[in-house]
Amino acid sequence: MADWHSTLLESELTLTGIHPTQAGKTPVILMRVKDEVVAFRDACPHEGYPLSRVGERDGDVLICTKHLWEFDGCSGRHVSRLERPDCNLVRFPVRVQTGRIEVDTDVNAPEVRRPVGVAI
Repeated sequence: MADWHSTLLESELTLTGIHPTQAGKTPVILMRVKDEVVAFRDACPHEGYPLSRVGERDGDVLICTKHLWEFDGCSGRHVSRLERPDCNLVRFPVRVQTGRIEVDTDVNAPEVRRPVGVAI
């Protein structure tokens, strides 16, 4: 069952930015990539650092600057020479209703990994 949450106005998204917001109780980041709005959980799957604080974009690639992990900005797939399907970003369905971005957080996602002894 879908669990849609209203977030930002579509007009608030820049072409190159990472936009943090909440979808209900879930922290998410929104990005505009190739004329599409995408939403990911605001956590790097490696150690859980919030991508809204440690993430940067290089075109359509999202980089966690903590350990230089890279992700495809469209799919959230971990980009590496080694296949790590368990290390992809959690992507949420998005729809735009009358100019407002809505995110469906009803996704079976793994728990967020948290760095040990590090305040984030």
